[in-house]
Parts: sequence; structure tokens; C-alpha cells
Amino acid sequence: MLLLPEISFRRTPVTLIVMAVGVALELVCTLDEPRRINYYNEWLGILPCIWEGQLWRPFTTCLLHANFLHAAFNIYWLAIFTPVLEHRLGSYRTLGLIVLLGYVSMMPEYVIGSFHRNQPIMIVGLSGIMYGLFGLLWVGRRWHREFYMVCDDRVVQILLGWFVLCIFLTYLNVMPVANIAHGAGLLFGVLYGLAIFHARLRIRWMVPAVLATLLVLSTLIACPGHAGYEHVKKRRQWQQLLHELQPAPDARQQHEEP
Repeated sequence: MLLLPEISFRRTPVTLIVMAVGVALELVCTLDEPRRINYYNEWLGILPCIWEGQLWRPFTTCLLHANFLHAAFNIYWLAIFTPVLEHRLGSYRTLGLIVLLGYVSMMPEYVIGSFHRNQPIMIVGLSGIMYGLFGLLWVGRRWHREFYMVCDDRVVQILLGWFVLCIFLTYLNVMPVANIAHGAGLLFGVLYGLAIFHARLRIRWMVPAVLATLLVLSTLIACPGHAGYEHVKKRRQWQQLLHELQPAPDARQQHEEP
């Protein structure tokens, strides 16, 4: 097990805040299990209501977890990876990366994994963000040797091995895992790492990183063919039709009312 890097509110506030929120949510949900599904449905989880304006859900669903072990695994790696990036990039950029990685990992999982599902499934966890941070460090260690402290060859083997194992566990119906979120997070982490740290070819890597990000984020606006999006679209059409069919108020009655 790796030693945790130095974490303090003065130097790594983003790391502490994200960890604290994840830990607090998991403690509450562990002590009162029905809250987990309530939090997911009512406020935090990714559901078709993202297409009704609730655009925060692809990120907040990352802060929830399926159980205590799931949360402990992800928060441990977050505590390993985030401080060194926060020291290098600063707190604001690190926060922006974490939020962005949440969106670009969870939206592909939700769009692709639930494309034809009429009944939504629970998609939670920081693992997409964690694999994105891992991808950043993996490519960034070529230029910043301090990244080796938290992302050496052993860590690369562990996380790539876990990535492959999760695919097999899902395929064998042993354990459902958001493998698309893992893969998307890793892919975007590598792209962002090359765009940030590869000074000589920064523009070359920035263009595909920006285009891929915009493509994913565009699904927040519309996702034709997705069962959830089509359901929301039909509901909007019915609401609009009902509104148009309502009789106009009688002007005389309005004037006669006190």
C-alpha cells in the first residue's frame, strides 16, 4: 500500500473537500441504507432528468457509492493521486479537472450502457474520475518526476490489471462494474495529460481533447435514440400539447371577479 502524500487544507483543499463529501455520504448511507437510493433518485444520481435541466447529476453521482468497500477503494486512490496534481496545477485547475472527468466518464457510461434501457440502473462512484487522474499522472510522469511517487510501474500494473479484471467480472455476471466510465476516464485522462504536459505538441493533443470533450458534453443537451432522452422528449411534447389544448380564460369572467 502506498503512503498517503501530504494533505492539508492550506495546500490541498480540493482533495480534502472531495474526500470529505464522499466519506460523509458513504457514512450516512451505510448507517441508513435506504438513503442511498433516495439520494440517488431525488437529487444526486444520473437519471433522464438531466435532459430536463438537472445538469449537475453526472458529477454528483460520482460522489455516491454502491457500498463501503467501493467508497474506500475509490477514496483511497483519490487521496493518493489528487494531492500531487493539486501541488503541480493548483486547486482551481484540479477542481476543474475533477468535475470535467466526472462528466466525461459518467456520460459515456450512461449513454452507451443505458442506451436501450427503459428502466434506469444505478451508476455511482469516483472510479471514472480516479482512472482519469491515473491517466494524467501516467503520461505526466514523463515530464514531472514527482508523479512517479504515486504512479510508479507497480501502480500502473495494479490499476490496468484491475481494469481488465472488472471487465471479466462484469461479463461473467459476478459483479456489475461501470467499465465504460473506467475506460472513458482513462482515455480522457491521457488526452488531458498530453495536452497539459506535452509542451512541444500541446496544440496537437489539445485539439482532439477539446473535440472529444465537446462531443461527450453535447449529450447533456440531446441524445437521440437514448431511451431516457426519448421518454423526456415525449413527455415534453405531451405537456406542450396539453398546454395548447387548454381553453383560453373568459375575459368577462376575469373582469367580473373581485
